[in-house]
Parts: sequence; structure tokens; C-alpha cells
Amino acid sequence: MELVKSHGKGSHGTLRFGDKKTTMKDLKKEIGSGLLKVMLMRIGLEIKDIK
Repeated sequence: MELVKSHGKGSHGTLRFGDKKTTMKDLKKEIGSGLLKVMLMRIGLEIKDIK
């Protein structure tokens, strides 16, 4: 898994996992559990995979 801070508008970044990617919201703020689930789904992971 890789976080690319320079890719994205403003304070956003890109989270990459293999050939899949998703946009990270403002990197200085916490994200809600719903958004986390959607982001993980986009890169093919589940919450249990990152704990």
C-alpha cells in the first residue's frame, strides 16, 4: 500500500494498492468509518485487512 501525497487536488492524496487506487480526503483530518469502508472497497480491501 502506498500513499502519494502529491497526487490530488489541494490537500488530497492518492492511496494505491497494487493496480487499484482511491482518492484520500484532506490528509490532516480524520475520515469517518463510512468513507473508510468505501475507500477500502475501491482498492479491494476490508477493515479486517488493515487491523
